[in-house]
Amino acid sequence: PVTGQLLGLDVNDALQVTHSFGYVQRTNLEENQQGYQENGEQYQMETLRRLREVNVDSNTVGWYQTTHLGQFFSSTVIETQYLYQTEIPRSVLVVYDSLQSAIGKPSFKALQLTPSFMQAYAQSSEAGRAAMADFPSGDMFMELPITVSSSAIVEAFLVDWAISDPVSTTSQVGVLDIENQAFLEKNVQLLMNSLHDLAEEQHKMVTFERNAARKGDPVAKGRDRYRNPSQAAPRQLDTMVLSQQIQNYCKAINSFAGDAFGKVYLLSNKPTGHFKEETA
Repeated sequence: PVTGQLLGLDVNDALQVTHSFGYVQRTNLEENQQGYQENGEQYQMETLRRLREVNVDSNTVGWYQTTHLGQFFSSTVIETQYLYQTEIPRSVLVVYDSLQSAIGKPSFKALQLTPSFMQAYAQSSEAGRAAMADFPSGDMFMELPITVSSSAIVEAFLVDWAISDPVSTTSQVGVLDIENQAFLEKNVQLLMNSLHDLAEEQHKMVTFERNAARKGDPVAKGRDRYRNPSQAAPRQLDTMVLSQQIQNYCKAINSFAGDAFGKVYLLSNKPTGHFKEETA
């Protein structure tokens, strides 16, 4: 995915995002992790300095990431957003999904970690994250409303573009297509893969608890002495991330299925064009 930094201003109750720039993307040829981080930090500092020289907003207000079919929940995303909100409490993560706009859905989402999750994440230990064992996965992120506003010159350009090519900008027949099931099929496939991964994580947890119980049994200590005594406990955060991703897929499937039923209803009641003339 492509990631970058969001710049803007925090004015009253609104976080205004006015500019952005992308991070240095790592290639497969870059093996030096330290050198890559140094280049990325130097690039960010140089970009912010150049933006300040031309009077562009250079205050960091968050970061953005592209995604494909909503596959953006991960421990890396949570850790990055946690660090951002620790330094800048109102910072946001903006997720862009180009496939959503292709089916007529909003392609941008603004997310923040909830205060309760921030507190639980800060109090938990790095080893097991035991403090989040009973934390509901649905309370990890909260979605913020987005309002898109453009300058007068951008509005004038959009109006001129719509007038010059009215067919491509006003025709909405394509959104009634009910044969395109690729989006639904891909979401179902991703949902099945996530359920499989969740079952594996639960199996790891059951296995770890069983081994821990055997080690507490004096009779079982002799049998388990050679069974990987230093086995680490599965991370609760991984299970929470998978649960949140599964909820995201279910919401996408529910939304797409609801729209499909609406399209079927509209097309089933369309006029056929054949009328019988009644004679007096």
